[in-house]
Amino acid sequence: MKKLLTLLSALTLNALWEPVFTMAQETHVIEPAILEVRYDSWQETYDDSYILRVGKTANQFFSFYRYRSDSLMNTNEATMQIAVEEFFQSVKKDADKSQKGKHSTIGREWLYQDTETGKLSLYSNYASAYNTYEEDIPTQEWAINTDSAMVILGMECHFATTSFRGRVWNVWFTEEIPVSLGPWKLGGLPGLILSAVADDDFIKFTAVSVKTEGINPVTFYNWGNEKYYKMDREKFLRYKNRPRTVPNANKVLPADPYIELE
Repeated sequence: MKKLLTLLSALTLNALWEPVFTMAQETHVIEPAILEVRYDSWQETYDDSYILRVGKTANQFFSFYRYRSDSLMNTNEATMQIAVEEFFQSVKKDADKSQKGKHSTIGREWLYQDTETGKLSLYSNYASAYNTYEEDIPTQEWAINTDSAMVILGMECHFATTSFRGRVWNVWFTEEIPVSLGPWKLGGLPGLILSAVADDDFIKFTAVSVKTEGINPVTFYNWGNEKYYKMDREKFLRYKNRPRTVPNANKVLPADPYIELE
């Protein structure tokens, strides 16, 4: 068996200029978590649910439903059967919204932040393609309105807005949890972001729970031990925005709008 790489080793390897295949990493614990936030997500076509898990030096953000589906498919035959049955139920024409598959523009992506190195690593598995890239943890320049207030999960929140990579984000953050993080790549405010909306409802995130006890550790997930193709962020954006050819159907579909435009 190939030697298991830690997440920090992967962050170093990802800095190489030429895209290559990284060694498959097994699912493994990075460090204990001290905070976990659950966000419900909404888009025009799909809804989803995300988890932000925070440790002392590492954070992660991922789709709860993708996590559940992948773990079921790769645990044993019994759990795989559950995942298969749920999939077929979700694609039935008479399935209601609660039964339909959960997804969003970033539903198949796993984000990891290493605060000691200042690096963010993204792992994407879309249409059987496994890609990864590394970048500096991005920052946003926020305009804060402390005169505005909203209560979310019993906590007072203030309004802030920013333009980030082609989209305008309006968020509500609380200083009652002095963690400068939020959903996806958003952060840098003097408190936790509990609500975020991009470009007049392109995508919405709303916190539905915050926990500090009884939570799972920050964990690198790769149940199938897949190998990821390393590229830079710009190449990844070109990949996401290219038209898709439907095999054996002589059909080309335009790319779905992505969360980052530049």
